[in-house]
Amino acid sequence: MPAQPSQAIDSDLAARLAAQAASADGRAGARLSAAIADVFADERDRLDERTRMAINRLAEATVAAIERDIAGHAARLLEARGFPDAAALLAGNRAMTLPRLIESGLMRDPGVMGEMIAQARVGLIDEALAAQRAPGSTAMLLAALAESADGVVRARAVAYLVADSRRRMAHADRRAELPDALHERLAWWVAAALRERLGHGVPPEVDRALSEASQRSIAAHDDGERVEAAAAQLVAAIDPVAGTLPQLMIDSLGEARTSLFVALLAHALGIEFSEARGLTLDADSDRLWLALRALGIERHLIAQVGFVLCEADRARDVETLPESLDRVATLAPETAARAVAPLTLHRDFRAAVRALARSPRA
Repeated sequence: MPAQPSQAIDSDLAARLAAQAASADGRAGARLSAAIADVFADERDRLDERTRMAINRLAEATVAAIERDIAGHAARLLEARGFPDAAALLAGNRAMTLPRLIESGLMRDPGVMGEMIAQARVGLIDEALAAQRAPGSTAMLLAALAESADGVVRARAVAYLVADSRRRMAHADRRAELPDALHERLAWWVAAALRERLGHGVPPEVDRALSEASQRSIAAHDDGERVEAAAAQLVAAIDPVAGTLPQLMIDSLGEARTSLFVALLAHALGIEFSEARGLTLDADSDRLWLALRALGIERHLIAQVGFVLCEADRARDVETLPESLDRVATLAPETAARAVAPLTLHRDFRAAVRALARSPRA
């Protein structure tokens, strides 16, 4: 005997309620796991609310910008190819993908989130540095470099100012400046999430349009426009000698140009920008002071850098700074250089060494 309409409706409703209950149960388990992890997290590992908000805003703006590029171009392609419904859905909806990327766990990718967290923290440090400037003070370093008699330095300084001003856009408009590989990874994630939003049975033409739009977004991304690339090129053009390096570093922080400070540090140590940025953001160790000592910088100059960063970075403790500097100042530059020498090795090689160290030989 066939099921009556009311029985079919009841059956569908029961199935939906069961699915919702299972989903809620899973979500409750996830909340409990997160709460337990938070309870036992070291206080030093917790993000303060201001930093968390900055990271969230940066992630939202970055994913939304990539989504607009891909969805908009795919919609135009589909409209032209006779798929108006799919085109309308892609063109008419915004901010569709980030919740799904978070839910799926893709946004937990250490590469993508590590870059966003670092850029958000640098942005907050720059904001604090700018707020610390004395009223009426002028930014002399970049102004002088932009008017340098050396044409290469002048051009690189202007390019850096343009890149840095773009990075300082309003929070709602600012997107992370991802390296090519990370931008490509995120673009494909966004495309896959857009495809999923279109429902089951997506025709090959829709897949093709999303793929073409993603490839267009990837091809348009220019690593050379990132502020870290512009900073590195400027520092390479300056090629500062040891005697001028400390004051350049101090002046760059004084003008709220943390990316320039990082580039100066990277150039002097012969390491990658990301490694130097990691040193600059590491508030739990003496690694930055050790690196500065390895460059032959004297204690009183390291102290100037340290005090400015401690005032600007909430993660740092200015009260422990003198003791840290005393430890580092006793070292000869050659000894400090040996301590930071591993940073000059390729990051993948160092990661492989650490992985083997975690798994002792039988």
